[in-house]
Amino acid sequence: MTPLHDPLRPIVFAYTVVRDALAAGADGRCTRDPDGTVLAVSGAPVATLNGVINPNRDPNPQVLESLAGDPSLTGLPWSIQVRGRAGRAVTEVAARFGLTAVSTLPLMIRRPGAGVLPGPAGSLRIRRVEDGELGLYARTMAEGFGVPHEVFAMFAEPALAKTEHFVFYLAEADGVVVGTGMSAVSDHLVGVFNIGVLPQHRRQGHGQAITAEIIRVGQSAGATTAYLYSSPMGEPVYASLGFRTEEVLTVFTAPV
Repeated sequence: MTPLHDPLRPIVFAYTVVRDALAAGADGRCTRDPDGTVLAVSGAPVATLNGVINPNRDPNPQVLESLAGDPSLTGLPWSIQVRGRAGRAVTEVAARFGLTAVSTLPLMIRRPGAGVLPGPAGSLRIRRVEDGELGLYARTMAEGFGVPHEVFAMFAEPALAKTEHFVFYLAEADGVVVGTGMSAVSDHLVGVFNIGVLPQHRRQGHGQAITAEIIRVGQSAGATTAYLYSSPMGEPVYASLGFRTEEVLTVFTAPV
């Protein structure tokens, strides 16, 4: 199936490339089947950062099962991620590996002509992470997502800062770090990741401002379209910036 008949595939494929690169930067395991399905194992204790991701509308259950059996997943929280609502065959593959908890993430896309982006409000400053600041970035991101620091320790790896097309951002208000973001530019696409704001600094427009800055920088690099997978909490924020939900990603994980 070509992108002509599946216009969202290049966007989902770009997402798999980001997951692949994150795994490689964390010295993990990554491999790709000829049909585009990727196994990306970062080693982080986060199910969505380890597992099998399929960029096709009609995933091949045999390919999913083959990659899901990789021993590098042993002992880690992991996931199988497929586009849209999963069919019976995919659901059965996931169940054979104990992945019976199902959730969905909206794929939100901001296309050309979506309007003017707002600028940072007040004293907010959004800047690139400097050398030696990845530890600060990882800690701030963990606090923004409300998880222990070790969950996102992989983002302190120096190799990630050198990954081509990745840019990490810190947001500061009155000189105090309040949030994070990350972008990944490929061809005409800019992916938006890791938008997190510390709890005590929420509801001030910081998440919106970080996202807008990532889009602006992406546009200056030639990206005409922005994409992200949103949490329920973030969906209204991204909609206010011109993002629209065009598909969902179904995520299979082990029940907690």
